[in-house]
Amino acid sequence: MSDMFKNFYSVFYVGPIPIQVWGFFVALGMMLSFVIILKRSKKFGLNAEKNLDIGVWIVVAGLVFARLFHIFFYEFSYFLENPLDIIKIWQGGMSSFGGLFGAIFAIYILLKRKKILKKDLMLLGDLFAYSALYGWMLGRVGCVMIHDHLGRVTKSMFSVLTIDGFRYEMAFLEIIGLIPLAIIFFVTKKKKMFQGYYIITLFIYYGILRFILDFFRATDIVHADARYLGLTPGQYFGIVLTIVGLYILRKVRIVA
Repeated sequence: MSDMFKNFYSVFYVGPIPIQVWGFFVALGMMLSFVIILKRSKKFGLNAEKNLDIGVWIVVAGLVFARLFHIFFYEFSYFLENPLDIIKIWQGGMSSFGGLFGAIFAIYILLKRKKILKKDLMLLGDLFAYSALYGWMLGRVGCVMIHDHLGRVTKSMFSVLTIDGFRYEMAFLEIIGLIPLAIIFFVTKKKKMFQGYYIITLFIYYGILRFILDFFRATDIVHADARYLGLTPGQYFGIVLTIVGLYILRKVRIVA
């Protein structure tokens, strides 16, 4: 959580039990994604139990890689000096792109173990891409609540008050930026789209969105995102994600 805010934003209590706000919304997001996977699997005659099992492995790998990416690419010097903070994931500090690479790694391992057939790869990719979008947006609400992604000082209506003035709330901007994509996914969910449509659209859309949004991130606060040649790790990963999406699109068109 940003040092500019009190703990009020990070914890609420159910009786004597403290509940971490960020972790609570991330858990809700995961649950929403699993519900969508279950419903869409049944709707399209897929093995729901197998897909949920795959989803669990993807989540586990995604969480591990999300933390590792944040540590090594965003705040390596801080965690080098404060190694015990590595385990404090309830305070935030997870890379969305790390989670994505973790998911890809899990799918690669499952492919090797023949739990996923290559012919089903695009179909499952679409299933998980569709469900992940809505779960991700809900999970981002946790980031908004603890304000762990602050942007530059601004007078914009899309801001939050900190001790040094109003700043962009980057997680909120991302949610707003993803709403058009969520609408597109919802509108097309009953239509017969080509295999790979959802994963391709998600990769290209989010890659471009993230590249643009990161220009508004703060550079003058504690734990500000690292910059490499003027760009954040998220922007570089956004470029990679967009290229991968275009590559998959080219492959799908060639096959078609």
